[in-house]
Amino acid sequence: MDAYYATFFRELQHSGVSYVLCGGLAIVLQGFRRFTADIDIIISLQIENVLRFVELVSRLGYRPRLPIPAVELADPEKRRFWREEKGAQVFTFCDPSSPYRQIDVFISEPIPFEELHAASILRCDSDFEIRVASIEHLLRMKRQIQPPRDHDTIDILMLERMLSDRR
Repeated sequence: MDAYYATFFRELQHSGVSYVLCGGLAIVLQGFRRFTADIDIIISLQIENVLRFVELVSRLGYRPRLPIPAVELADPEKRRFWREEKGAQVFTFCDPSSPYRQIDVFISEPIPFEELHAASILRCDSDFEIRVASIEHLLRMKRQIQPPRDHDTIDILMLERMLSDRR
């Protein structure tokens, strides 16, 4: 695994943040080869958990893409405003030293977090684990994207094939 990802997930595990990896990297870790550079993650939106996550990414040098204080991610009313008034689905953190490195954090739960977490799998690396969304949940989340982008359509087809091959 690339050192960039390894550092992030090792630190994430040590921080105690409750999360599930989703999106392109999760699909790669489920066995489908495709390019992805960003990290898409769903965290428990409990205030203490969000604040732990914000502290972690700030310590690692990430900054909000938009000029919004990162701590506002912990405010349920702010997240509601961003969703309903701005149409946002994620809060993005960027690494100023390397613009392609970004972390997209969902500001709502496309699937209830407890359900997502309970069905997730652990992928182990040498000295850390990554909690990855199940194929079923990845497929469900991809199907929620409207309109789907070309790579979403390909991901849906591959996830359906992966499910079919498991049966």
